[in-house]
Amino acid sequence: MPLHSELLGSLSDRIRQSDEDAFDHLFRQCYKPLVAYSFRFLKSKEEAKDIVQDVFVKLWDIRLTLHPGQSPSSLLYTMVRNASLNNLKSTRLVDIDTIPEQEEALEEPDFRDHPSVPILLSDMVKGLPPRQREAFELSRFGGLTHEEIAKKMNCTPRTVNNHIMAALKNLKVRLEPHMKLLRDL
Repeated sequence: MPLHSELLGSLSDRIRQSDEDAFDHLFRQCYKPLVAYSFRFLKSKEEAKDIVQDVFVKLWDIRLTLHPGQSPSSLLYTMVRNASLNNLKSTRLVDIDTIPEQEEALEEPDFRDHPSVPILLSDMVKGLPPRQREAFELSRFGGLTHEEIAKKMNCTPRTVNNHIMAALKNLKVRLEPHMKLLRDL
């Protein structure tokens, strides 16, 4: 049974007051339509479910900012759309499992032992946006899991993954102009 905007508005007021029953009612009424909406972007039911669950967690976290009497429906759809699109941007870059294995691996030069490479990489990492850099450094240099990083950064593990994927893409783009120079070393 779809919720009318009046009922959604009263649920919004109750959720602002940390009423878990109202939140549960909103979740039960909106979960399936939001999963279907996210699925239109992602084409994966499991990813869509994860996105919607993350959005509801975020909604609970920001419940005090909800406008009194206003339906949270449009906010939920906006949050799901944005999270779905962010997921597409970060996870559809390169999926290692979809790359066919080659019988002979191409020989790529190993630059890691060259003295200029750590300095170059360090400078590139320092040039990343702050949240990307923090997530990347905690993961790659600190050895923390996405869950541990999420607690430190006060965000979700999915957001940590998004930051790390964006950092890797950013580093790849920044490193590309230096590849020829490194090959000539």
